[in-house]
Amino acid sequence: MKVDVRLLVTREQILRGTTLCLELPSPASVGDVLRRLADQDRSLVELALVREPTLTLRPGLALLLNGANVLLAPQALETPVSEGDRLSLIHGISGG
Repeated sequence: MKVDVRLLVTREQILRGTTLCLELPSPASVGDVLRRLADQDRSLVELALVREPTLTLRPGLALLLNGANVLLAPQALETPVSEGDRLSLIHGISGG
């Protein structure tokens, strides 16, 4: 199964528009996608992901699956992904 991953976090601040297409076995979850990313790009782990004690996002980042915030979903990182899904890793947006 192929899943597109859009990265809007940076090595310096922002990787504008970088999209990766990852091949994953089926079934797969959002957590499986993050683990595959972590295995492929160590610098991404340092900037966006925390491995200890389990893989998660650094504070201030959001993770969207087809436009919906995965971290607010009941299954969070165990949310299943399907062929053609788009996962976006972005800086959280806040303000008043």
